[in-house]
Amino acid sequence: MINRWIVAVVSVLAIQSCKQDRFDSVKPPKGIDPVPIIRFEKDLFSIAPESIESGYSELAKKYPNFSKLFTEGIIRIGKSDSPDFYNYLKMFITDTMVQNANRMVSKTFPTNASFEDEVRGAFARYATFFPQKPIPGVYTFISGYNLSLAVDDSLVAVGLDRYLGKNTTQYSLLGIPLYQQYKMQPAKIPSDIMRAWLYNVFPFHDSLNNLLSNMIYEGQIMYLTKRMLPHQPDSLIFGFTPQQYSWCVKNEKAMWTHLIENKLLFTTNTVDINKMVNDAPFTSGFPQESPGRAVVWIGYRIVERFMERNENIDLSGLMNINNYQEILNKSRYKP
Repeated sequence: MINRWIVAVVSVLAIQSCKQDRFDSVKPPKGIDPVPIIRFEKDLFSIAPESIESGYSELAKKYPNFSKLFTEGIIRIGKSDSPDFYNYLKMFITDTMVQNANRMVSKTFPTNASFEDEVRGAFARYATFFPQKPIPGVYTFISGYNLSLAVDDSLVAVGLDRYLGKNTTQYSLLGIPLYQQYKMQPAKIPSDIMRAWLYNVFPFHDSLNNLLSNMIYEGQIMYLTKRMLPHQPDSLIFGFTPQQYSWCVKNEKAMWTHLIENKLLFTTNTVDINKMVNDAPFTSGFPQESPGRAVVWIGYRIVERFMERNENIDLSGLMNINNYQEILNKSRYKP
C-alpha cells in the first residue's frame, strides 16, 4: 500500500487560515464587567511564616471558595479545622522548592501580567456570546509544579508555576515529558483557562460515547476557545509546534481516511478513545510526526465546516447540539 502520510516542512505562517470567521469581528459591548483576576499566590506568600494561622485565616475569609479548594484540592493538606493544618501550610510556604517557584513566578508574571488582559478580553467575548452563562472568578496559585488548572462552578484557577516556559530547568528535573513542557509557556495560559471553563459549562453528552462523538465534542470546545481568542494562532491554542500544525494541515485527508478505513470513528473502546483524544507525544495509530490529539483537530475542522455551512446557527446554538453525528452530517465534511 502506498504510504499516504506526508512529512510537512512548510512554515506554519504560510498555512494557518487567514480568513476571518464570522464571529471574530464581534466586539464586546461597553459595560461588561471585567472578570476578576485574583493573584492568590501574592497574598499567600506575603504572610510571614510565624503569622501563618492569623494571616491565612484572614485570607480564607477574603477568598472563602478558593482558599478551601486550594488547601483541600490543590495542595491537599486537609481541612482548616484539622490539628496539623497550619503546620502543613507553613511547611508548604517555606519549602525550598516552593519558594523558588514563587520567585520565578514573581519574575515571569509581575502585577498586571500580559495574560491578564487577554483573559479579561476572552471572558468579555464569552459574556457577549453567552449572556445567560455564569462568569467565573479567575485565580492564580502556586502548587510546587503539581497542577496546571483547577475548576469549580464559580471559578477557574491556574497554577502559574506550570507556565514558566518550556526551557524551565525544574520541569526536566521533575521528569515532565518534553511534549508537555512545550505547552508550559505563558502564552498558553489564556486558551487553557478558557478551555477549562468551557469544559465545565458545556459537559460532554455521553449517551453515545464513541470516538466520533469525542472528536466533535472536543472540536466544539476548541472552536469556542478560538472564537474567544480570535487573534491567537491555531497552533498555540491547540498546543502544537509549528511543524506539528503543518503536518496536520498536510495530512488532514490521510488522517480522515485512516479513521474510516480502520473503522475507528464508531469505536466505543474507552482505551482506544483515550489514546487518541488525550494528550500524548503523538496520536496513537498516526506517524510520530503527528501531535497528540490530532483527531481533536479533525473534530475542530468538522465543526468549522458545520458553522460555515449553517450560518443561521450561532455559538449558543452550536453548543446546544449534542447529537454529534448530526454535526458531522450537516458539515458535509470531506477533506
